[in-house]
Amino acid sequence: MPGHMALPMPPQPDIDEYYMDELEINSLLINNLKIKLFFTHLLNIDQQQNKKQERKVSEIIKTLNPESTITFLDMAWEGLTRGRVYIRVSEDKTEARQFVGLCTGQPGSSFLNTQLNGVVWKGGQYECVFGGNYNFNDNSGHGSYSGVGTVSFKSNSEKSGQFCISTNRGDWSLGADIGQVESGLEVVNAAAELNDITQVTVVDCGVVVPL
Repeated sequence: MPGHMALPMPPQPDIDEYYMDELEINSLLINNLKIKLFFTHLLNIDQQQNKKQERKVSEIIKTLNPESTITFLDMAWEGLTRGRVYIRVSEDKTEARQFVGLCTGQPGSSFLNTQLNGVVWKGGQYECVFGGNYNFNDNSGHGSYSGVGTVSFKSNSEKSGQFCISTNRGDWSLGADIGQVESGLEVVNAAAELNDITQVTVVDCGVVVPL
C-alpha cells in the first residue's frame, strides 16, 4: 500500500553494536532502507549486564513508531532455521504493544523458544496458524484473523498471549487485528503444511530499527 512504502525515521540513540546485526532488505515494502535488527536472544548473552540490557531495550523501544513497527520471528523445524517472518504492527493499542514487547523481551519474557500451537481450518478459507503462548506452549490462548497475512494477538492476562497469522483470505475476525505480514508468509504457509506444527519453534525474534 502507498502509505507503507517507507519506514519512519525517528532520532536514533547511541545503541551498542553488541545488540545489533546489520542487514539490507530488498523489499518494496521496506523500501531498501539500511536497517539494523535487534535480536531478543542477545539479551541472554551476559546475565550480569541485566540493567544495561534493560536500558538499551528501553532506548530501542523509544525509536519505534507505535503505529508502524516492524517485528520479526525466525522459525525453525527439523533442526533447521527455515526463514524469517517480518510483521508490521500497525495499531497503537494494548495488544499491539504487548506483541512488540514479547518480540523484544522488554517485559522479561518473549516469544523466543516458543512453539507454534496449531492450525485451524487447515486448507480452508479461514486457515490460521497459532503460536506464541509463552507461558504454556500449548493451545490455551485465543486469537483472531481477517484476510491473508493478517496478524492478530489476544492476551488473556498480562502473563500470557497468543498470536495468529492468517494464511488464507477469510474475512472473519475474532478480535484484535494488530498488523500484517510484510514478508515471509511462505515460511508460515510451509509450517501450516506440516503434519505436526508444534515442532516449529521461534528460534529468534526482535524488531527492525531504521538507521
